[in-house]
This record gives sequence, C-alpha cells and structure tokens, in this order.
Amino acid sequence: MTSAPSTSRSVTFLFPFKLPGMQEPHAPGTFEVRSEVEHLDVMWDAHRTMSSILLRYPGRIEAFPVTAGDLEAAILNDRNSGIEPTLP
Repeated sequence: MTSAPSTSRSVTFLFPFKLPGMQEPHAPGTFEVRSEVEHLDVMWDAHRTMSSILLRYPGRIEAFPVTAGDLEAAILNDRNSGIEPTLP
C-alpha cells in the first residue's frame, strides 16, 4: 500500500461539539482536519481516506480519528444550533 500526500482544511465550530467516540463535548473553535488517501494494493483501483481532526487541549494537541460523514454531520448540527426556532 502506498499513501498519497496528506491534505488539510480548517473547520470552525461555533458551539461545543461531540464526535462519535468522544467522552465529553469539545469546546468550540477552529480546527485543522488532516486527510490522507491510501491506495490499496489490489488488482483494481481502490483507496481509502483516513482523516483526523486536531483537537486542542491545555498543553497538548490530539489527533482524533473521524469519518467524513461524522464530521459533516457535526458541522451541520453546529450550523443548525444557531438557528432561532420559528414560532407559529
């Protein structure tokens, strides 16, 4: 298996958020998400993408594994958290 160069992007959470596998919600902020595409050694063209969000804690940074679907769901939930409910 060979790996392609990693890519990164920033995501911003405006509210505390929790990803699958987290014990407690994490404080809001802007975080780096690093992704690496790994080409699989099979007879057809196949790959898998592995991503991590870099979470900041006092005195340390933790690379927390996250799927694209879980990250996008958390971002969508964060965006919807700031919407004022409409009254009938």
